[in-house]
Amino acid sequence: MALFDDISKTLADKGKEAAQKAKDVAEIVQMKAQATSEKSKVKSLYGAIGQLYYKNHRDDADSEYQSIINEISVSLAKVAELQEQIRKLDGSAVCPACGAVVKKGNKFCGKCGAEIPMPAADEAETDEAETDEAEADDVTEDIADVLDDVKEAAEDGIEVAEDKID
Repeated sequence: MALFDDISKTLADKGKEAAQKAKDVAEIVQMKAQATSEKSKVKSLYGAIGQLYYKNHRDDADSEYQSIINEISVSLAKVAELQEQIRKLDGSAVCPACGAVVKKGNKFCGKCGAEIPMPAADEAETDEAETDEAEADDVTEDIADVLDDVKEAAEDGIEVAEDKID
């Protein structure tokens, strides 16, 4: 009996140790997550300081940071140019009231609710698109008819081949 008592006690002790280690590991993981969150917050705050400094000192010719400020200005101009090219390609627009990007076809801004004027060129494109869509439907119907004919011919060919085999 003493042997079973010793085994039970050892198992209970090992179970307590394992539970404590699991608790410690969980606590460590939680603390690491909190530390990562705080690091992210600090990085964001550094960025905010940099943005504020840039806005307040971008016109200072004698600033010791002028070369970095110039690089930021050039990069921001490139970003604006690329975003404009993207808007032209995907058909999106810029809200005249708040400056938010509005998806193609939206008549109102999703951010501020302002009406988005539709350029005359877009209206003409819409008419052309409807015409193109109707033509595409006609072509699709023609293709479907041809495919039906091919399917029937293939089925007839299979029947003829089966007859010859029999």
